[in-house]
Amino acid sequence: MSFFGRGKRGEFERMAKPFVKSLYHAALRLTRQNEWAEDLTQDTLIRAYERFDLFQSGTNFRAWMFTILMHIYLNDCERGKRRPLTTSFDTCLEGSTWEFPAPPESDPAELLTSGLLDDQLQAALDALPEEFRLAVILVDIEDMAYQEAADALHIPIGTVRSRVSRGRAQMRRILTRKQQEQ
Repeated sequence: MSFFGRGKRGEFERMAKPFVKSLYHAALRLTRQNEWAEDLTQDTLIRAYERFDLFQSGTNFRAWMFTILMHIYLNDCERGKRRPLTTSFDTCLEGSTWEFPAPPESDPAELLTSGLLDDQLQAALDALPEEFRLAVILVDIEDMAYQEAADALHIPIGTVRSRVSRGRAQMRRILTRKQQEQ
């Protein structure tokens, strides 16, 4: 089923493609789960495509996409929606005579995102309260302007500045404490 003529679809694809990777990385930072991050990214793209006719030309498309991502993520969290527990296919086949190729050494999504943040920095980011973590991810990791982050989070720009500042300060304390322990 086509929501638009060929031109609108092409326009959406042209505008959205540069942000897919950054949407996924932000989703991964928010959810800390590969499968959930993939679902969140896909849901964001689907919802943006379905509502592309509501996008106001000349406004910030990136902020609009991240706004959708944040809404879906926050709605999932509010509903207590968590991804179902999964199990390895191998554990289901214990005692089976079937033979399957060995799994790859590492999860491809993990390989893709490894090295984006070192482990200590990621742990410090994960330790932040959610409202600070969201603001820090958008401003410091996704390199959004304060106004873009404010638009995406639907909060005043001053609140974003405060949350980023407080989040950075908490991360600095966490990292300093970890350095002193070593």
